[in-house]
Amino acid sequence: MSITGCRNDALVKLLNESGYQPLIFPRTGLTAPWVYTYKERKLAPEGPLSDFLPPGTPEPPRNRGQLGDIEHHETDNKSTSAAGSFLGDALKCIGVTSAPKLDLSFADGHDIAFSFEEVTYDGVDVSKIRHLMPLVDFSSYAKEEQAYLYIAYEFAFAGKLAMRAASSFATSFTAKAFQIGAYLDLGGQGQAKVESETKISFAGRNGVTAAFACKIGRLEKRGKRWYFFATEDGGESFLADEGKPKPFLLERGVVLRVEDD
Repeated sequence: MSITGCRNDALVKLLNESGYQPLIFPRTGLTAPWVYTYKERKLAPEGPLSDFLPPGTPEPPRNRGQLGDIEHHETDNKSTSAAGSFLGDALKCIGVTSAPKLDLSFADGHDIAFSFEEVTYDGVDVSKIRHLMPLVDFSSYAKEEQAYLYIAYEFAFAGKLAMRAASSFATSFTAKAFQIGAYLDLGGQGQAKVESETKISFAGRNGVTAAFACKIGRLEKRGKRWYFFATEDGGESFLADEGKPKPFLLERGVVLRVEDD
């Protein structure tokens, strides 16, 4: 199954509201646009879009840049379970899929803020994908399989995940954070580092920037031509009083795992 145990409502809502599908990718070096199939809750990569275009087709111009930090607050004064759950799910999104120990008891149930930092994006405008639709060839897929084709047109990457404590208990946080190894162990997949009196950062192994989400759209064949839809309404226009259409998402409220053979 491609849906992971990551069902933290706060995490996925945060990313969904920004138009991103949170994903766990099995490898680095992703470059949009990339074709996927999604069937029976299994998401599988099929190859770069260029594989389905005539040889020599010019690549569309790329958009790269910085995104603002994506932040979430946990204010559970009764226990640290909610904060620990969010941390575990967020770590999976930056490539730390198995952490031997995530003990946030040193936070004492106080206000904690998590954020994806050093966030960048790399992708292609939806209009450029649509411009390529008359050229695409998916004839290698049976007709019934063509209904499950999608294109990821933008990936988001996070350099690190940060956890900040409320200043009201900075002294306690600092004193215990110095023994960070007794509370937090990411195994061989990453490292935790005390950066200040109130901040601990988490990064993947060897400083590799991990993709943790993508913007994705669906493909649809009408007659002999393919169309690409990046919004939920599946159309090019909408009534003014309906508001802005929502970005297309494969699944809301879950983190998906890409199954790479």
